[in-house]
Amino acid sequence: MRHVFTNIIFDLDGTLVDSKRDIAGAQILVLHQLGVDSYQLEDIYPLIGKPLTETFAKLLPPSLHHRIAEAAELYKTYYPPRALETTTLFPHVRETLDVLRAKGIRLATATTKLTPGTRRVLTHFGIDSYFDQIQGSDNIPFKPDPFIINKILEDQSWERTDTLMVGDTDNDIHAGKHAGVATCGVTYGSLSREQILRLEPDFIIDSFPELLPHIL
Repeated sequence: MRHVFTNIIFDLDGTLVDSKRDIAGAQILVLHQLGVDSYQLEDIYPLIGKPLTETFAKLLPPSLHHRIAEAAELYKTYYPPRALETTTLFPHVRETLDVLRAKGIRLATATTKLTPGTRRVLTHFGIDSYFDQIQGSDNIPFKPDPFIINKILEDQSWERTDTLMVGDTDNDIHAGKHAGVATCGVTYGSLSREQILRLEPDFIIDSFPELLPHIL
């Protein structure tokens, strides 16, 4: 698929930044606190990007499901101090964003993180200024609900037909489809290429710079 998109909405974790070790590490700490010691970091990776209650519903045994809300609150305590210990930009993210902005492409984020946490990460890596709107899920429905994408489109007066949603999870692709925008799945995040293929995004990239030929 080739289209002259003027607007791109990015997921954050697993798309712009490789944060899986910090996120999974904090969730492992929560599970240990609740007496669950059966998971390794790699077990957590496929769940990254999901709402916390959904994540802990999958990780906690049924006998501990009454503590899902507690687990989510513990994570909110454990994760922020560790949020940038090992997190990095994926290769060539900054250079690719440079090219997109130089070509006049308008950018936004749509992530399950809260907006302040999202801004903190982008500022840490010095790429916050690239984005017209840094949007997290602050008291709004989580993806795959299209609310966050629709909010950006409305706030920025962007046309759906000129907008692309880029993400690494089923929720990203489904949210884009539900919002009526084009979708791009990335294979270097939480899901394998085969899993991304099954979601049928408009196109798939294996590295961040591969976005450019589809757009420019």
